[in-house]
Amino acid sequence: MNSLDKQIEKRPKNLNLLSVKFPMSAVMSVGHRAAGILLFLLLPYLLYLLQLSLNNETDFLLVKEQLQSPMAKFFSLIIIWSLVHHFLAGIRYFLLDIDVGIEKHLAQKTAVFVMAGSFMIVILFALFFFQ
Repeated sequence: MNSLDKQIEKRPKNLNLLSVKFPMSAVMSVGHRAAGILLFLLLPYLLYLLQLSLNNETDFLLVKEQLQSPMAKFFSLIIIWSLVHHFLAGIRYFLLDIDVGIEKHLAQKTAVFVMAGSFMIVILFALFFFQ
């Protein structure tokens, strides 16, 4: 056994991802992926609701009534967060692709902006929904 193998054996093994402090850009990246997956999975249901609401006035009133429940409003806020977060993060990634904000300190600031901006917009929608 050589010295490199001994060093590898001595390294601490921490498999608990909750104890690791990730940079904000990593958290934002995971949120961007999660939002994209959520939007993709919910797209058929959202299109069904749209189609149902456009059928006739009775179906529109049915959809409107279903969306008035507190649980539906909560899920609507999750969908709105997904849309806003995915949109803001997408703009950030487009800017990174053209080398705008690629420096580490600026990349961290834009990640914080995306996270804070998406939550602030969702809070505004929540105030509107639950008034």
